[in-house]
Amino acid sequence: MLLRSVSKHVREQNWFAVFIDFLIVVVGVFIGIQVANWNASNIQQAKEQKILQQLQKEFELTVADTHNSMEKNNRSIQANFAVLKVINQKTEPEDSETFAKTLMAAGRFGSVTYQPSTLAELLASGSLSDISSADLRAALVQFNHTMATHKKLDDLVLQRISTPHDGFHAAVTLQMGSSSKEEMTATYDWQQVLAAREQFQVLYYGKMGLSSNMLQLLKDCESVLNELEAVIKPIH
Repeated sequence: MLLRSVSKHVREQNWFAVFIDFLIVVVGVFIGIQVANWNASNIQQAKEQKILQQLQKEFELTVADTHNSMEKNNRSIQANFAVLKVINQKTEPEDSETFAKTLMAAGRFGSVTYQPSTLAELLASGSLSDISSADLRAALVQFNHTMATHKKLDDLVLQRISTPHDGFHAAVTLQMGSSSKEEMTATYDWQQVLAAREQFQVLYYGKMGLSSNMLQLLKDCESVLNELEAVIKPIH
């Protein structure tokens, strides 16, 4: 219809009408492009909001998991310290049963197990830059750096605890119950416990490092959650 109108105006050499027709076409194309851009922007914003909401849920879970892991790790640190204190006194405790339980507790440690999978996907796909908030991107990168350090510490402590000929396992023997409901117990060789001082000391420092790192993780999580709160739009 518009093309027929333009052709008619050209034949009639009605240049003002041709100009009006051309202006209508230009305005129409411009409006079409703007509408398309607006739709694309809305789609991108909706997609980003979904990612942000998922990040918020996952970081809240990470905070809870980190608190639980740190409590477990701190209990193990206290047991580790108690064992080192006994070793330094070089006097075997009279209550061997309680000391055996302390040795078992000293052989454990707590580590953060829940990690935000959405952040891992964003980093792996290179989509972190799609998040519009620069402050949030910076907070997520900082958290990821701290988590990488945590994984290294976790691997080191696990390696020291699980090494079969490095002191602890020579000193402590775990006794498995006859059924899954029975509590695990332990026996120990006092002379081997004394000889394992270096191992218990290494474990003590390693677990102290883990707890310190988990404190930093909690701070990083708080920063991420604060930034998420600032950019997540309320659902009406």
